[in-house]
Amino acid sequence: MGLGGTTVRGEFLGSFSIASIDPVLGVFELSTSAGTTIEMLLDRYSAEKLMSALAQFLAQGQAAEFDDGM
Repeated sequence: MGLGGTTVRGEFLGSFSIASIDPVLGVFELSTSAGTTIEMLLDRYSAEKLMSALAQFLAQGQAAEFDDGM
């Protein structure tokens, strides 16, 4: 959901860096549909929530793959 009713789509291009080890902080980049780059800062809590959401996303895809074969 975007601001002001505008949706901006982003794509993760595999670029990330570690900003700090103690506390752990990282930055990864999203390339947007508008041609800009968004740097997203993650702390440990945010990274764990993102990992949980990605695991749920992948589990849905796996379930669909198994359903197609039966």
